[in-house]
Parts: sequence; structure tokens; C-alpha cells
Amino acid sequence: MLRYLVCLALALLHCTSSAAQEAAPKRTFLGIEYGFLGGGATFGAMGVPLVKPYAELHEWGAMQKSKDSPIDFSKLDRFIKEYQDAGFSEIYLSLKANSRWASRGYPLKNTVPKEEYWPHYEAWLKAVVERYGSLGKKAMPGLKHPVRYFEIGTEFSTFQPEPLADYLEMLKRGSAAIKSVNDKALVLHAAFMPTMVFRNHPQPRDYPAAFAAVDKRIMHKSLADMRAVLDHPEHFDAVNFHALGDPGEIEDTVAWLKYEMAQRKYQRPIVISDTMPTPFIGWGNALAAKGFNLGVMVPPAVEKDRPRLNGYFRKLIDDDKATVAWNHAFVAADMVKKAVIATEQEVVLINTSFTEDLVFFRKLFAAGAGTTAWAGMAETKMNLNDTRTVVGLRPGFHAVKQVQHHLRDYTDLKRIKTADKTIRLYRWTQATAPVWIVWLEPESLFLPDDPTPTAKLRITTGPGNFVIESMIDRQGQTKGERKNASAKDGVLEVTLTPRPIFVVQQDR
Repeated sequence: MLRYLVCLALALLHCTSSAAQEAAPKRTFLGIEYGFLGGGATFGAMGVPLVKPYAELHEWGAMQKSKDSPIDFSKLDRFIKEYQDAGFSEIYLSLKANSRWASRGYPLKNTVPKEEYWPHYEAWLKAVVERYGSLGKKAMPGLKHPVRYFEIGTEFSTFQPEPLADYLEMLKRGSAAIKSVNDKALVLHAAFMPTMVFRNHPQPRDYPAAFAAVDKRIMHKSLADMRAVLDHPEHFDAVNFHALGDPGEIEDTVAWLKYEMAQRKYQRPIVISDTMPTPFIGWGNALAAKGFNLGVMVPPAVEKDRPRLNGYFRKLIDDDKATVAWNHAFVAADMVKKAVIATEQEVVLINTSFTEDLVFFRKLFAAGAGTTAWAGMAETKMNLNDTRTVVGLRPGFHAVKQVQHHLRDYTDLKRIKTADKTIRLYRWTQATAPVWIVWLEPESLFLPDDPTPTAKLRITTGPGNFVIESMIDRQGQTKGERKNASAKDGVLEVTLTPRPIFVVQQDR
């Protein structure tokens, strides 16, 4: 329900053939969510190739007001033209069937079309793919690149409140409609949301218990429901999930999905179509220590941290400048970590969040989305013509741009194990030069008033001179601070904090 309200509030304001799908992905696209009208030129400067618009912009009911109405492409045309003109080569469309006139239980009970409106639903999907998914006669004028990614729904949670059988029927019919227009289009099922399942790193035999233990506000769909979707790979081209917890959950989620696919004797690429920064507390009241609808504690936060976090979120709501700045730095670091971990796990794409704050989820909803309500990459103001104006940029914007720069044309990205399990060290090659990113991931929560955790690490780099570049984490900063260092006997010693640093050769 909370995730539905998030999108409702916001609405107010490589794979080609079947054979190719069986191969492991070799490239990860970084993207942003949720792109808005008026933001294309700003976010195009980040250099990331992918953008995901608000699904409400182009849900069925918004594009077709009645069964006899023509399909209105105007807003989606504006969005796709604006973002393609700004340099985005990939656009991810989540296609929601929600319709006042056609859905079985509009808006919160069942998004699936009524029986008599299946032909209308299929016609809408075909029209969208004809206009944006090909360069044929019916393509949008000026379309630069065909859209490849089409998701049936948005999230396999309260966002898909319908019974399992209804959703599976919609997935089957939706996939067939899209493929009938373009058999190279990439169809995705509504994203799984396994947040909190893997906090104790369960093994396969423990998966049923781990899923069952998650608060029902998160785990609206059961493991059995998700497995029922996975039983039908003929209806999707990639396996799709949302990463809404701590960055480390990505590894466990990928391992679970690979296990499930292996049990069914197929492989598909894996997609992370939606992220949010680690919320600390989410899906409920973050401002109280007891009472009704308390939020769920999300690692690294645990129950004993609730009183401290209550105070933290009250400071954010009161616009305490130092606390807000710390949160912006935390959010920026969290997105960089998620991007690097997803890349190492060979995820096909990961959308980083958010383009703007979720202001409705501050005081009005008792900080019920946690850190996410203050997670925007940009400060914006709403205009009367459905566009936003960007009035300022946050550290998260520049940090994702920074990691995109370092990951551009990467090869051989892998994690290097260290003796200290709280240290994450990754290495890849860009052109012919090695690059490292490293950070300290403390096992317990730390907040602005706590001493910053630190550690030392000796990286075996080989001989040479290097630049140690800090992650961008301060307002007004557009480049990471850099300092020169030389490897002694082929080893470079660095000081670590929870904010990542890059180690690069000085001649790059």
C-alpha cells in the first residue's frame, strides 16, 4: 500500500533473440528513475544511458479515457523525444493496466482488464510498441532509438493487488501482444520485491521460511506466487526485481533468482528496474517508538536503533541542515554501492533513484518511506504544464555521474575478497588501466552524531603512481577530491570510511 501511495503522490506533483537470452549478460546499463518532463537536458548530462519514467504518465487509463476514446500519446511522445534528444539511448516502460473503465477492481483491488476488455488492452499494448518499439510506419515522428524494455505491470506487490491467476493471464496476453508487433522487444514480468528476505543470508533450503518471515506490508506476494511467475519463462525475457534495502541484498537476491532458474532448467538475464536508498525504517511510522503501524527496521538498522532513528527523521522533517546534508551524502553513497554491486553480479540494468524528493512522505506519512523522502538527485519545482524545473542538484546526481564515468567501457569487473568482511573492494579495467573502488560497510547503523567508522587497507596494485579520488558527497561539489599516491613495493595503503573511494592510475 505504501509503495502505491508513493507513486500516487508522485503522479500528482542485452538481449535480442531467444538464444541470446540464454547467455549471461556482459554489460550493465546504469539508469535513473523516475524521469519527469522538463528534466531531460539536466539528467542527460550524467552520461547514463537509461531512464525510466513515472508509470502513471503512460498507464492505460491515462492514455485511453474510455473504450471508444483514441489513445493519447502526447505525454509519452514528449517524454521520449525530450530524453532521447538529451542522449538517452534506452527507455524502460512499465505498462500499468490500471484503468477506471476497464480494470476489474480500480484502483486498489485488481488492475487486470475485465473479460470484455482484453481486446482493448491488447490493442493498447500493440499501439505502444508500434509507436515506440520500432522504426516502422507507425513509429513516433523523430524516434531515434526503438524502446526495448516493456514491463507488464510495475511491481509484484500491492502494486499488483489482483489474484495470482489474473496477473498470470495478463502477463501471458500482454507478452503475446507485444511480441506480435516486435519479437525482439524485451518483455519483463512485474518486478519481485524481496526486501528483508535475505537479511540473514538464507540458503536455498531456508528460502520458504525466510520469505514467510517478512512483514506482510512488504511481502504482499508469497514465494509461491513468485515461483508461479518463474514457472512461465515463455512469457518474459529477463527476470526482474526491485532493490529497496541495503546494497548487499543484491548479491543474495541474484543468487536466489539463479537458483530458481536453475531448478527450472533455464537462464534469463536479471534486471533491477527500481531501487531506493536503504531506508533504515520503511513501510510505516518512522517517528514513534511504540504504537500503531511502526515502520519496519531495515538493515543495518535493528530494533534497538528505533529511538535514535525517530530523532533522526524528526531532524530531517525539521530541515536540520547538517542532518539533511548527511542524508544526501548517505543516499549518494548507497546508489554508487548498488551500481557497483549490480555490475559485478552481471545484472543487465539497474535504475538508480530518485530524480526528486518524495515530499509527501515526510511529515504527512510520518517519514514512512525512510531516507527515500529526502533522496532526490535534484531539487525541483512543479509547473502548470506537467513539467518540472530543476533548481538545484544534489550529491547523488554527481556521484552517479562519477561512477558512470569510471564504469564506462569496463571489462573484467570482480570483487576482491579481503580478510575484513566489512570491507568491499572491487577491481576492473577501463581501456588498459586498472581501477579500484573500495569502501567500509559497517555491520551496525551509524548516524550523523556517531564517530565515522574507519579502517586501513593495503591494496596490491603493482608499482606506479595513482590518484585516490573520493566519492562526491557534498552539496556544491561536482568533482571528487583527488590526491596523488605512490605504491610502495606494489602496495598502496588507503584509509576507508563508508563513503567509497576510487583508485586510478595517474596517467588516465
